[in-house]
Amino acid sequence: MQRISLSKGLLYISALFISTIAFSQEDEEEGDIDTERLIIVKPYSPTVSDAFKVKQMPKINDSTEQKKKQVNYDIFSFPVASTFTPAKGRAAGVVTKGRPSLYNNYAALGFGNYANVMAEFYGGLQVNRNQELGIALTHNSSQGGIENATLDDKYYDTALNLDYSGEARTFTWGAEAGFQHQVFNWYGAPDFLPITDEEYNGIDPQHSYYAVALGGNIDVERSVFDKAEINYRRFGDNFSSGENHVVINPEFEFAVRDQLINLDFSADYVNGSFDQMFGNPDAEIKYSYFNLGAHPSLNYSQGDLSLEAGVQVVYSMDGENDNNDFFVYPKIHANYQVAGEYFSVYAGADGGLQQNTYYSFAQENPFLSPTLFIAPTDKQYDIYIGGKGKFTENISYDIKGSYISEQSKALYTHNPYLPFSPKEGYEYFNSFGLTYDNVNTVRLFGELQFAVNEDFNLRVNASFSTYDNEFEEEAWNLPQLQGALMADYQISEKWFAGASFYFVGERKDYYNYDLTPVDGGATQRVEELGAFLDANLRVGYKLNDQLSFFVRGNNLAEGNYQRWMGYSVQSVQVMGGASYQFDW
Repeated sequence: MQRISLSKGLLYISALFISTIAFSQEDEEEGDIDTERLIIVKPYSPTVSDAFKVKQMPKINDSTEQKKKQVNYDIFSFPVASTFTPAKGRAAGVVTKGRPSLYNNYAALGFGNYANVMAEFYGGLQVNRNQELGIALTHNSSQGGIENATLDDKYYDTALNLDYSGEARTFTWGAEAGFQHQVFNWYGAPDFLPITDEEYNGIDPQHSYYAVALGGNIDVERSVFDKAEINYRRFGDNFSSGENHVVINPEFEFAVRDQLINLDFSADYVNGSFDQMFGNPDAEIKYSYFNLGAHPSLNYSQGDLSLEAGVQVVYSMDGENDNNDFFVYPKIHANYQVAGEYFSVYAGADGGLQQNTYYSFAQENPFLSPTLFIAPTDKQYDIYIGGKGKFTENISYDIKGSYISEQSKALYTHNPYLPFSPKEGYEYFNSFGLTYDNVNTVRLFGELQFAVNEDFNLRVNASFSTYDNEFEEEAWNLPQLQGALMADYQISEKWFAGASFYFVGERKDYYNYDLTPVDGGATQRVEELGAFLDANLRVGYKLNDQLSFFVRGNNLAEGNYQRWMGYSVQSVQVMGGASYQFDW
């Protein structure tokens, strides 16, 4: 600072001295003094002015931008344990796992004993920026060989599904088409029928199913009209049975005084026919039902409480019997977090009119006879209460108790043996029909999930049910006890393994072996089917990011138990194969 002041002083003195000399010279030459202008230069001292933020945000004019839709989630948290332990001392570096490569297509092929074949393909093709084509193909087949099977027991199940989806400025849409072909055999005929070996050899137990499905959906943003779905399926068999099923579900959503109101509608139509009744080839069976429903509901959330309160009204029209009915069902679901993620209480009351179909029955029990009476089930209410949460960061739980009342509940029952009837492939004491009954069910359910670490997860659940029937002697083919255990273990970077165990308790069926026209005798009793445990293990080796090999073992515990009366299953099954991931 002193140097700077001294320099300034010298500068001023020099300027004054030069000016004085100039003035003296002019004064001497001209003899008078003129007024002169003196300019003093000040040193430069820069300053920075204050900066102000722009208070107005720019607007984005982008045709692809969409407003996010408000979504209410009901989350059942599942803890994932952290296995990270910091090392003591100076860290030499951090080693992380590489991100797994993701591919758009997956294919798998496997072969096993009983000449079992499994094939799968799932793929996606990006048509353009906003549209995509999906392909799914599955195949399972076996050439049979079940112990104690008196008739051919091979089966074949193939399904192909195509879906096309797209995204526009204010909505997304999709369309799909599917085809399914299944071949089964009524191989459950006993070996003591009053027929000759030649007649046994002449039985044709094979039957086949086919299904063709079409569907579409749309999901609209920023509109009272929320979304809609429409699905159509044609289902039939090689006995000239046929069924048409159409379901339309439009949904609306709007806000009233900061509350979200949902209004869902449904239109469910099914009609079909069977060429004959069981044991009566001259009688045809037809059915036709059209159900119209409306379901308004209110979603409310305050603090730890979330509530959905609604009601569903359904008007059902029976076209074949000219009978119309009106139904009202509760739709109430509540959840309250008592101790955060560690304990929540939930309760509710639900109900609905279930539209039963030939397709849904045949997928659950493929050994039905094509002589069924199809009718809807009136699920009057399902009242439940439960608790869920987690004991520790690694263990979560869910416990639930419920009381269910169902009118006209469909039960599978074994068809009787009628020796006087002209024989179709399903009339040799080897098929099932339907019986409807009013059933009240009390059920307890519990589940535990263990996340030991990021490589090992395990889940186990069990349910116990009691049934109260109004007309039938028993709740046919409904088990009291069921349970499952599923585990996945990533042994190393290359090896992985998994296991699944399914337990089904004792069931009861009606055994009606009627020989009255032949020898005046008949056997009618309740047949008890034993409980079984289906144990399955799998081991795989990942050669690289794309190619893996696997070995599976199924039904490793019980041998050829009976899933349905008279129908033993394949015993120990072993299959090996490979899977491959790739991009087009």
